[in-house]
Amino acid sequence: MKSVPLSNKEVAIVVFAYDFPHKKTQDFLFHLKVKGYHVRLVLGAPKRKLNIPPSSIRSKIRHQGLLHPADIADAFGYCYEVINHNDRRVPLLLREYQVELGIIAGARILNSHVIQSVPQGIINFHPGLIPEARGLDAVLWSILEDVPLGVTAHCIDERVDAGSILLKRTIPIYSDDTLLDLTERVYEFQLEMLDEAIALAIAGKGELVQYAGPYHRKMPPELEKQVLEKVSDYVARYAAEGA
Repeated sequence: MKSVPLSNKEVAIVVFAYDFPHKKTQDFLFHLKVKGYHVRLVLGAPKRKLNIPPSSIRSKIRHQGLLHPADIADAFGYCYEVINHNDRRVPLLLREYQVELGIIAGARILNSHVIQSVPQGIINFHPGLIPEARGLDAVLWSILEDVPLGVTAHCIDERVDAGSILLKRTIPIYSDDTLLDLTERVYEFQLEMLDEAIALAIAGKGELVQYAGPYHRKMPPELEKQVLEKVSDYVARYAAEGA
């Protein structure tokens, strides 16, 4: 007898998340639940101090009233484990829960032993176009280097901001946009692309690309100030092109 292929909603999903209230973690878990996906496991990585200096400008909205992902998982009936995502026990958990597809809602760089333990891949949503805006502060670097703002959904591999591209989208820009508007819209596009990215990953439709573009580090304060000076002209030009 021929086996019947699983639908997108039946594939067992692991969500890589943070073990503290976090906007993207919360929104992704809500979206997956409402859309009826089969989330089998949520891995919450504990908070740790990063060796990244704070920005000298504010480019993201401050969110309040977020729920802890452990409480969301409990309410939705998801198995929840607090563990470093690169812990050697993670592949054992993925096999135990028979996970088939991964989605990053909050994670640091994942090591190969974790990536290779998820049969249909781990989807990441990068807040910039790849390879044009790889690395940190993708929105700021895009504005500074005059690259269109967008989102890239890709199945990750051992390289950073690389792997198999599922889809890329540029965002609309409006004449009265501020830097906060642009950053938030890039984030919202990640949620908007979630269903299509899952379908493409399950169908194996990703396109492996070799990346020659540079990897951006944290933007230094002097360049952040240049971005602020450039936002108005950037918005005016891209809004006019999209009109």
